[in-house]
Amino acid sequence: MNRVGYTSSLILFILFLLLTSLNAQVQVSGNNYLEYSTNNEKDTTAFENWAEAQVTYLQKYRVGLRYEIHQPPQTFSFDTSGHGIYQRYAEYRGGSINVRAGNFYALLGRGLVLRSYENRTLRWDTNIDGVKLDAHHSLIDIKLLAGRPRDRSGVRHRALTAGEITLKPLRLIHFGATYLSTHLPSVQNGRVNWGSLYTEVNHKFGSLYGEYARKDVPGVSDAGDAVYLNGNLFIGALSLQVELKDYDRFDVTEGVTYNNPPLVAQEHLFTLLNRHQLVQNANDERGFLAQISYPVIEDGVLTLNASQTERHNRQKLYQEFFAQFDWLSSFGWEFLWVISRQQDASARYLNFVSSTSIDFSNYNALKLVYEHQHTRVLLSDRQFYSQAVQISFSHAPTWTVSFLGEHSTDQFANRNYWAGLQLDVNFLKNFDLSVFGGTRRKGKICAGGVCVVKPELEGLEVLLISRF
Repeated sequence: MNRVGYTSSLILFILFLLLTSLNAQVQVSGNNYLEYSTNNEKDTTAFENWAEAQVTYLQKYRVGLRYEIHQPPQTFSFDTSGHGIYQRYAEYRGGSINVRAGNFYALLGRGLVLRSYENRTLRWDTNIDGVKLDAHHSLIDIKLLAGRPRDRSGVRHRALTAGEITLKPLRLIHFGATYLSTHLPSVQNGRVNWGSLYTEVNHKFGSLYGEYARKDVPGVSDAGDAVYLNGNLFIGALSLQVELKDYDRFDVTEGVTYNNPPLVAQEHLFTLLNRHQLVQNANDERGFLAQISYPVIEDGVLTLNASQTERHNRQKLYQEFFAQFDWLSSFGWEFLWVISRQQDASARYLNFVSSTSIDFSNYNALKLVYEHQHTRVLLSDRQFYSQAVQISFSHAPTWTVSFLGEHSTDQFANRNYWAGLQLDVNFLKNFDLSVFGGTRRKGKICAGGVCVVKPELEGLEVLLISRF
């Protein structure tokens, strides 16, 4: 949007806010997300802020704006320094029809064809600026959209048109199709189209989902396809899950990343396990995930998981064997233990995690997390280990203070120890403040097969979230 467009949108939004004070059926809400960091290690600072406001009338009509500041953005972000209105929209939600004009996110199927989304931790934002329509009926659902997608640096690309139709002839069985058409910079002879067909079955004993997607490029007889299958089975307290994938030349990324198929690998929240997760390459990968969960003792659930991803030439990209045991003891303590073996193209990682949560009262609790990881580099046979510790004391619901430490014997690391203190505070009910001070190791963080590398930190980080 140009400067005139931003100014016009802002004036209209302010006028709408003024009018709301005259009508009790209008609701005003919003939130603000602020991040600040200073890094003595790199002699850098970063300041970013996302401010959003929405006005809703009669629970059906809504307008909203997002004002962003990046002065400057984090070093791992693709955004450039700047500020302004980055998103604005008007929306109608009534009965079975939802219509939105402006900025929006979208998911078709399971993401094989289109997944436009935001992950602020990864600084990932691929929203679309255009129009989206959703219509729902007992027998059919329809989704139509058109607009210009945003790449991670904020540049808008050529418009796309897309849609999804889901048929529901029976309550247990759904059939669907998705479609997307656009111009890609690498294709000179016309529009590029890709789409998918899918089936979903849901039953009290389990579920099954299957989707096949194919890309059509002018002048190319076999431009790429993708297959994804997911099955779940519930037998009493026993649950089974199986996922399969086969993605061949189906990473649709040219400036904009259009799709993000399911990862089909175990995703982790623990620091060391997350640091070595699979990075998705939907151009050439196939694999599986199999998982079983069962309460082997009272209030104690054992989960076993195996996953593997390889290229079509059988070169192994990633493999993991994972076991987790969750137990809520009779005296109220919560225990979690994890063992895992991860292997990628460069190294093998053996992991152990122990997490213990202790409630001293209705308000006070202690949490202890210990992670241990042994690394063997495959080419050189170099070996080292890393350890991470978290000790947190919480006084619900107002504050938590944590010690975060890490140690490594990796001779190529610029130091062997990292440590810091973090304070998390909730005040005035609508404000959440998190302050970290100390050192933190450089490392990869991942979500859904998308990863960024956060730099070494020696300094201060502040996060403030407010809601109104």
